Amino acid sequence: MNWKHLKQSLNKNRLFFKILLYFISLLIPIVIIGIISYFNADHLIKKDASEKLTDNLISSSKTIDIYLSMAQATNNSLLLSETIQQYLRPDSLLTDDEKIKMPSIVRSIAGNRNPISHFVDNIFIFVDDKRVYLSDGIVNFDIFFDKFYKFDEYNKDFWRQRLHQSSLFELLKPTKVVNADMNSYREVIPSITTQYLNGHLATMVTTISIPTIVVTLQNNSIFSTTQYLVLDKNNQIILQSSELDQKAKEEIIAGASSEERSNGAIRIGQEQNWLAQTTSDFGWKYFSITPVNSFNQESASIFSLIIWICISLLIIGVAFSFIFSVRLYNPIKNIRDILQKTEKADEWNNDTHHSSELQRIGNSVNQLIQQHRDDNIKINTFSDEILEQFFTNLIKGYRGAQPYSVNQILNEIDFHTGSYLCCCFMIHFRDRFYHEIVEADRLLILEKMKNVLWGIMKKYVNCYLTEYEPYLYVCMVNLKSEEDRGQLDQALEMIKLTFAYDMIYCELIIGLGKKYDKIDDYSKSYSDAITAIDKRTDSSKMVILDATHFVIDQNYYYSFLDENKIVNGLKSGDMGGLKVELEGIIGLNKARGVSYHYLGALLVEFYNTGNRYITEKRLSVYDFLDTNEHAFLSQKELLPSEFDGRLKNIFEFYDKIITRTLYKPESKSGAVVSLITDYIEKHYEKDLYLEVIANEIGLSAKYVSRMFKESTGTNISDYISLIRIAKARELLAHTDLKISEIADQIGIFSRTTFLRLFKKYEGISPNEYRSSHGVKQK
Repeated sequence: MNWKHLKQSLNKNRLFFKILLYFISLLIPIVIIGIISYFNADHLIKKDASEKLTDNLISSSKTIDIYLSMAQATNNSLLLSETIQQYLRPDSLLTDDEKIKMPSIVRSIAGNRNPISHFVDNIFIFVDDKRVYLSDGIVNFDIFFDKFYKFDEYNKDFWRQRLHQSSLFELLKPTKVVNADMNSYREVIPSITTQYLNGHLATMVTTISIPTIVVTLQNNSIFSTTQYLVLDKNNQIILQSSELDQKAKEEIIAGASSEERSNGAIRIGQEQNWLAQTTSDFGWKYFSITPVNSFNQESASIFSLIIWICISLLIIGVAFSFIFSVRLYNPIKNIRDILQKTEKADEWNNDTHHSSELQRIGNSVNQLIQQHRDDNIKINTFSDEILEQFFTNLIKGYRGAQPYSVNQILNEIDFHTGSYLCCCFMIHFRDRFYHEIVEADRLLILEKMKNVLWGIMKKYVNCYLTEYEPYLYVCMVNLKSEEDRGQLDQALEMIKLTFAYDMIYCELIIGLGKKYDKIDDYSKSYSDAITAIDKRTDSSKMVILDATHFVIDQNYYYSFLDENKIVNGLKSGDMGGLKVELEGIIGLNKARGVSYHYLGALLVEFYNTGNRYITEKRLSVYDFLDTNEHAFLSQKELLPSEFDGRLKNIFEFYDKIITRTLYKPESKSGAVVSLITDYIEKHYEKDLYLEVIANEIGLSAKYVSRMFKESTGTNISDYISLIRIAKARELLAHTDLKISEIADQIGIFSRTTFLRLFKKYEGISPNEYRSSHGVKQK
């Protein structure tokens, strides 16, 4: 009995189960997308990790090359120095006066060692087998090589032999250096330069610290499990990680010898590793070996995240499927029950066997719709509120949701052909209007003003007029022919005659926007009209300003450099400088003919700059402004009468930021940073780097770098790059110069370097940036 009841229930509600299955079937793409997302993420993670490993290894090798180049330069510069050239001679040839000068050689060596002391273990020079000159003093040749600085691989006879062969710059195999007195040793790489001085060969030795090279490699590593192997140009091991087994080293060295080894996977024992390699300018070969498991952990976390997301979505999807099925089926069930009451049950049941339940309901509903169709048809019923909202949305630049189709509205008001233009009427009432006219009459005048203006305009052109703002009336005109433009001029002259006798009480300014072919461009024409009003120079009480007589730019100019100056002003607390800077930017935009709509957008950008600044300080904008002030400053819509007030509010906002966040550095630091930024902004197009700037302001490079970093939180090199990329954006957006020409103009003389830096800071290539701004690529 229960089974029969269940079967009847299933048959009766089978439409519900069909609907439920349809909804559940929509969840299948979630599983497919999850699988695809995982494999894609896994591929990208491994690809990114391998690229980073290679890039980091290349970066480390270049840093080490710099160390070696500096050692070579130190050897050459020291041997060629005036002190060495003048006083370094064999001990047997030295006079008593010259022996007194020997300490100057020591000082010269010490002076050349200081700039490179962090990667050089020792610097010494000898011209015979009697004395060795160090940065710490002069030591006997035998004592030095037997006691103070004994090389495991090279005895003192080796060094005597070096006095008989000339070499420009030679790197020896790594060795240990032992100090017998201190019972300690260090691993170094000796570099030797032997040249003739005063007719005698002199040997200059700089020992490079191997631990410094190891630290350089490890500091650039993204995985702590990465191991390193460095070979010289003869495939001899220079340094190696202690965890690297002998078999792995032999395999890597064999591949390096045959030059068949490339970046890729390598199996060491039972573990899969990723091998990255590069060769330096000095012929050294660098290898990094990273277990694949190191970056597989990221893939595992992504897989776990995707699994939980998919499970959550499936659970939510099943729950919502059931809820939607019930809600969708209940109305159908109610309709079915109602229709069943109007027909015989047997007739309904017989009909459902030949057609689906939904089809049977549909047929019955269609019959009901057909019976009442005439009562439900409503055509061309447009209220004033709908039209008002429609045209207000067009002025603001969007159509918004309409209860009727746009074509229906345009056909009803006959706005579907021709061109479109905005005409703005701005009225300024004088004081006598409020003193000499009673309140009742004033209210009547204000109430009838729209009807008066619209009544005159409708006699001449097809138009719609709305009171967009208090005392600002916007008339949207539809010009169907060239003759209509003359009719519009007649309408404006009639308005001037109508208000001629009222000019003692008010001032009427008429702004005429440019003509556009699309109705969606009413917002541009409105912006043109408002901008033309702002450019008024005639002091007449009634004036017509046509936007076609002015250069109007539908964009604003606010570069990264401008924003950076404002941020620097906020940091330094220079409110006077901020005002001058903002007024300068506004003056530049007005001089370029930027429309009032985009001037409003520019003020919003000023506000957003301050907002981003306090966000970086981990503060909320509502700590400085209330909700109404925030909404007012975030609004791009702007009337000429509101501009000064909006700008004043932004100044007050900046003043609050400075009061709350100002950090007062020492006067000397602020002055130095100001000198640095000014010099960079004026000379960014030159070959600019830290030492040049330090020389210009008369301070050491190390001090300048530290002070700039502490004061701004940015390295000088990064700041130079930011200034150059900001200038490049302007040239890309507003000129058709070639990419190489732009790179030269901003001081980046390598096209490849420019492309890399631009992609780093902007996320896209220069050509993509230029295309996004509508400039033809060249």
